[in-house]
Amino acid sequence: MALPSLRSLLARFLLSRLRTARSVARLAYRLHPHKPALIDRRGTLTYAQLQDRVYRLQAWMQAQGVKKGDVVFTWLPETGEQYETRLATFENGTIFASFHKHLPDDAALTTMGRVKPTVFIHDPLLSAPILQAVREQLPGLRMLALGDEYERALAQQTPSAGTADVREDDVFALHMTSGTTGLPKSIGYSNRKYLDSVRLISRAIDFKPPANGPDVNMLGLPLTGPGSGLVLPTLLAGAALVMPEDFRATTLAGLIQKHRVSRAFLSPSAIIDLLDEPTLGQYDLSSLTHVPYGSEMMPAPKIAEAIRRFGPIFQQGYGCLEALPPITWLLPHEHVDAQGQPLGNDILSTVGRVMPGVDVVIRDEQFAPLPLGQMGLITVQTPVRFDGYWLDPEKTSETLRDGWVVMGDLGYFDTAGYLHVLGRSADRVVRNGQALNPREIEEVAHCHPAVKEACLVQHGPAAVLVASLRQSWRNDRGTRALEHDLAEFLVQHLPPEMRPDDVRLVTEIPRSFLNKMLRREVRLMLEAMPPRSSAAHAEPVAGPIATAPQPEVMASAHP
Repeated sequence: MALPSLRSLLARFLLSRLRTARSVARLAYRLHPHKPALIDRRGTLTYAQLQDRVYRLQAWMQAQGVKKGDVVFTWLPETGEQYETRLATFENGTIFASFHKHLPDDAALTTMGRVKPTVFIHDPLLSAPILQAVREQLPGLRMLALGDEYERALAQQTPSAGTADVREDDVFALHMTSGTTGLPKSIGYSNRKYLDSVRLISRAIDFKPPANGPDVNMLGLPLTGPGSGLVLPTLLAGAALVMPEDFRATTLAGLIQKHRVSRAFLSPSAIIDLLDEPTLGQYDLSSLTHVPYGSEMMPAPKIAEAIRRFGPIFQQGYGCLEALPPITWLLPHEHVDAQGQPLGNDILSTVGRVMPGVDVVIRDEQFAPLPLGQMGLITVQTPVRFDGYWLDPEKTSETLRDGWVVMGDLGYFDTAGYLHVLGRSADRVVRNGQALNPREIEEVAHCHPAVKEACLVQHGPAAVLVASLRQSWRNDRGTRALEHDLAEFLVQHLPPEMRPDDVRLVTEIPRSFLNKMLRREVRLMLEAMPPRSSAAHAEPVAGPIATAPQPEVMASAHP
């Protein structure tokens, strides 16, 4: 691995001395006033222009009587105003919180009533169904609507820096869980812990700028989700942040080409969409030098394909809101061999090795540590773990046990020290009395050249694999024939006890706002499908299943 650049060493030195998110932002304003800072639907703002808007917004908050420690909520689409609000809360010591735009109205209203914000900055198109109820339940709430009202508020203020005494142990953000399995849970993080997370990341990553051209970062995940992890690294690097309005493959590819993006933080599904996009060859993506990916597990065959397509520029880590990354890293050079070719699925299907200063223990249901190689609950002890859910001690006690974060995932360590994450314990599928880990079957399905995404779910007593087809395979053969092909492929490459009872093909697998597969929605899709006829339950057809050479296939069962 290359030695860190002088600029990276300087950034790490400065980071070691910075204590708050405000100090990071102010340093960026001072060092890079004329460099591009934010690129969104409105155009490009320099760091000086961004500072002016941020200082005007924080001045508006102060004029409303907002004080340090108050909660500022946003319910906005993926826009630069959301970024500006986040930076304004850094300035005045308020606590930033945000809803993603897909949160149901009733969940938004209930969460606001629980957290009781002082300021609500919102998009009227999102908030209209609950706005009257919000006014009634929170009569003292200061509200600011995106659009003309927001712009007038900024224009009427004189830009001014925040004057509150902001300290490293102050809570600066309430991170919200996605709310896909119930009401969003809130986690308060201090400046210290968030900066410690960035410091840990900086030890593993060389944030050196591109050799040619500006340093441009792009969000391929919502700022209301994991994308927020790119904020401080972007400011520290003095880079521009590109905020797409949507995360479709053509949108991302077009922005990479237009703005010569050097670093893109992508979800696995976004990478899969790029690989599947038939027009991808029309875009110049050569500026990309670094692609961190995360938010869910990446199928090993797909990241191997991405490496062959784009080069060894990919990196993944393991973490969550309750235990901030990095817990483990699989760095770019750890994805490839000495010739730059992708390593085998036995490595690429892992999340890498544990970071120094972090402990990971695999435990049984009684919380006792398990021997090397045995599968169990993944538990983590890290200096950047959460201290508890906001105003929810009951949920906290379920996730935080004796100082260990229970990740909710099942996994195991191999003899080389790589952590294998097999997915959520709640997603296991029971077949003939045996519990199956969906990821082990899905990884094998991804080796079939026709498969775009794969999802194993419980459907009554059956284990059913639902898969979507890559665009190049659609209409190539009948759906039923391809289902037979995929079923036969799985028969050939899986032991009998791991083979699904049925295979169904769909156009697309439902995803969340974070681009994660929604297994609950897949189960609902199956319930809505007509039942198989008796003829459809015949054994899969034998014979050749694909004309393309087959990638390496890996399957393993764990006790």
